[in-house]
Amino acid sequence: MKVLIADDERLARERLARLLADIAGVEVVAEVADGVALRAAMESSKAEVVLLDIDMPGAHPGEDGVGLGAWLASLAQPPAVIYVTAHPEHALRAFATHAVDYVLKPVSAVRLREALAAAGRVNRVQAARTGRGARRTLSARQGRSVRVVEVGDVLCFEAGDGYVMACLADGSEVVLDESLMALEERFADFVRVHRGMLVARGRIERLELGADGVHRLFLRGRAQAVEVSRRQLKVVREVL
Repeated sequence: MKVLIADDERLARERLARLLADIAGVEVVAEVADGVALRAAMESSKAEVVLLDIDMPGAHPGEDGVGLGAWLASLAQPPAVIYVTAHPEHALRAFATHAVDYVLKPVSAVRLREALAAAGRVNRVQAARTGRGARRTLSARQGRSVRVVEVGDVLCFEAGDGYVMACLADGSEVVLDESLMALEERFADFVRVHRGMLVARGRIERLELGADGVHRLFLRGRAQAVEVSRRQLKVVREVL
């Protein structure tokens, strides 16, 4: 994996280079401090992954790392972009440029390995341009980190008090900044089972009527059954 480091702070570049040196199969092909150097290095380095700082000068007045990320995504052969920054508030704007991950400073070796593992897969821009199935991802904030979640790993979305929880196949749960209605409109492979929950159609195992008169869905990968409202029962039966 050929990696390019783009950060205007020398110490930050050196730290990333040291961390990358301990990861097998990774080669640092260039280190740059601004957008002009980044654009030049992309032509010669053949970088597959770019570790991109957000707070760095771009190639044009007013351009920052996110602007550079958008330019990278527009290339005929776009690299996988991993944003590296001290500021979590730029996450939504950054992911709009099809980044594969968003890592907060100070970067740990474990977190960097996770991001590179995600970058090793085909990113959404590359998938769309090669005709392969595009990745569908969501960004979820976990403390000071932002986690990229594959929609295919989601069993259900459950609305809470001002937030939406995504329940994942590995048993974990993450909080999203999107509304349940927006998720329903965006992903047709999820069906609403009651006012506050969407479930993945492909994860539905069976529908059962309990002795209490309540219909419940059982999902592959989830031990707890999901109640189906009377209003949505017909829709769920059609899915089955």
